[in-house]
Amino acid sequence: MTQTPKRSRAGKSGSAAANPAPSSIPQRPRVISPPVQRTEQFLPGDVAWTRAIVENAVDGIIIINERGLIEFFNPAAERLFGFEAYEVLGKNVTVLMPQPYRDEHDGYLDSYVATGKAKIIGIGREVTGRRKDGSTFPFELSVSEVLLDDRRIFTGIVHDITRRRQAQEEKDRLLRDLNKRNIEITCLYRVEESIRSREFLTDIFTDVVTLVEPACLYPDIARARLTFDDAVYVASPFDETPWRLTVDIIVAGRKRGSIEFFYLEQRPDEDEGPFLKEERGLIEAVASVLGETVERREAEAKVIQASKLASIGELAAGVGHEINNPVNGIMNCADILIQQSEPGTKMRQFSELIRSEADRIARIVHNLLTFSRQEKERHSPARLCDIVEAVLSLSRKRLIKSHVDLRVDVSKDLPKLKCRSEQLQQVVMNLLINSLHALDERYPEIDPDKILSISARQIQNNGASFVRLTVDDHGCGIAPSNLHRLFDPFFTTKGRDKGTGLGLSVSDGIVKDHGGTITIESELGVFTRFHVDLPLKNSWSLEEPRS
Repeated sequence: MTQTPKRSRAGKSGSAAANPAPSSIPQRPRVISPPVQRTEQFLPGDVAWTRAIVENAVDGIIIINERGLIEFFNPAAERLFGFEAYEVLGKNVTVLMPQPYRDEHDGYLDSYVATGKAKIIGIGREVTGRRKDGSTFPFELSVSEVLLDDRRIFTGIVHDITRRRQAQEEKDRLLRDLNKRNIEITCLYRVEESIRSREFLTDIFTDVVTLVEPACLYPDIARARLTFDDAVYVASPFDETPWRLTVDIIVAGRKRGSIEFFYLEQRPDEDEGPFLKEERGLIEAVASVLGETVERREAEAKVIQASKLASIGELAAGVGHEINNPVNGIMNCADILIQQSEPGTKMRQFSELIRSEADRIARIVHNLLTFSRQEKERHSPARLCDIVEAVLSLSRKRLIKSHVDLRVDVSKDLPKLKCRSEQLQQVVMNLLINSLHALDERYPEIDPDKILSISARQIQNNGASFVRLTVDDHGCGIAPSNLHRLFDPFFTTKGRDKGTGLGLSVSDGIVKDHGGTITIESELGVFTRFHVDLPLKNSWSLEEPRS
């Protein structure tokens, strides 16, 4: 029987091991116990098989010597780092490292060779690699040591974890966003709670600035400021900085205030600078809620106030009718006394005085009833001088009591206006009361400059004719920041006992209904001048009979 010769365990010179036949089946490599592998333990026939595995591995495999020079660079490593193998072979492995790893690596390697204390070898860890184009990427590095006779080499397995890192970063971002959304939702909820529970807007605004600060991206250095109708609300003092976010508070289509955020120091850009896009959305939502709240509350107050005014009008009408009866009796008695007394006697003088004062009371009551009555008729001809005189008959005593120097210059020769005279009386009355309050505020006592002027003249504007009524006072004036809001319903700079904030708003509506305009000139602490321009295109001529 012929014996099959045994396979020799020759070293590297075996030709069969160096050039195995294509049809030969590679043998399974022997498992070498760690920590040190010796290449002479591998069979010669295993070299090609091992090389095929190494060169087709998914992960990069890099072999360096004790000096850190690259001796092997597999195709996967080429794909990861962008270098061809010939470009890095013989070069220091630090070419694949960004700073600060590049400067530190040789020191680590020398320390291990000298002391034998491993810091990386045998321990996988995440590091950063540098590609040929200078870009970096994260990978997981596993390093093992191999002894080759009298020298050692180090094998590094490089596993790209870019996708894993991106997935983790996305997960972290989503968690941060979720936490941020929870904070924002909580903020909006608490703002709504404040709106429901607080009676006064000032308390709501104070709550808002304390609630929105923690909802910022960097709450520890964020400061909020809310302004509304020139009032300022802050949670804590701060200085304005360049890193600011501002959102307007709009009420009924008009800007009434704003919410501002400041960072006390610069932060990395996020979407729109230091403020996230979602963060801006939160502030816009809060500002929108506040605008709607103010608009709703002012509308409710307007309904309540209108109801009160209607009740007062009904009461005034009732009182006026009740006064008319005794006044008529006084007038009749005075007439009888005048008829029975001799001219020139004190009895005749007193009787005529009683009749005159009773007439004045009757005119006041008539004007009061006319003023409070809802006008349902169409526009009719009226003289502006009569409208002004009717208002002064109701307020002259008050002007005298306040020691106001009243100056009236309203000519009877002005063309008649086609108007609702009772409504224009209301306009004149509102302007007169406003001027009186301004004068009393600036001059509590008698003063020669306590002047109120009412004048009228015919003017031309863009080819059309108007009658301009001007009410001018030397009172406290109006702040420039308040001029654009004077005709807003319920806006007033007076105390609660001096105004409702409806007079100018109602007056503006009446004048516009007549096709006219109200304009204002004012200087704070000097004067205020209201101009009421009423068109004459539908006026009556002076030759027509006066009603």
